[in-house]
Amino acid sequence: MNRSVRSKVGFGMALFAAVGLLAGTALAQMASAAAGGSDVLRIRKMAPVPNTKTPVFRTATASQASAKQPDWWRVMVEFETAPDWVDELEFTYYVYMKDQSNKGAEMMFRGAVTYVNVAKGRHYSDMFLHPSTLARMGRVEQVAVVVKAKGAVVATESTAQTANWWDRFAPIDGVLLNRAQTPFAFVDYDLYEQIKPAAAAR
Repeated sequence: MNRSVRSKVGFGMALFAAVGLLAGTALAQMASAAAGGSDVLRIRKMAPVPNTKTPVFRTATASQASAKQPDWWRVMVEFETAPDWVDELEFTYYVYMKDQSNKGAEMMFRGAVTYVNVAKGRHYSDMFLHPSTLARMGRVEQVAVVVKAKGAVVATESTAQTANWWDRFAPIDGVLLNRAQTPFAFVDYDLYEQIKPAAAAR
């Protein structure tokens, strides 16, 4: 084999090895995110919390509210971040239900919340369903969360074994509520990160 041929063969082998290394790295990163964590964030636990009572606040004025405390549905995620600071973390929640008021029609609700200036350490995120939604729809069948930083997925968690099951449904926005949209906004206030306000409509 002459020098020119050996050079071409050597270059081809090096290129093949480099492509394989990049592909392996990409697959490892995807597997890490799918397993619930990455170099940025790791989900420690996701726990649905049904039958969460409306908090009661005492005020100086007479209350006109009913004595009955209806049940909310809540999902709570405990997560841990590695960098000293993360500018923004976007949590998108997916909740699958069967509408009991419409012959069990399949419904998939989507709700997103963005946290800003997240310091290194352990944190919490949650999302809620209003009591009226529970009364109409019935129980939650499945729930998942996808976490992004700078537009890239850094972690996912789901109660179902099927990967990306939420992609099978047309999402319904505006039903899932972050804690700032609920009476729980001031409960354990210092336990949660600052929520980025939604952009004002133009």
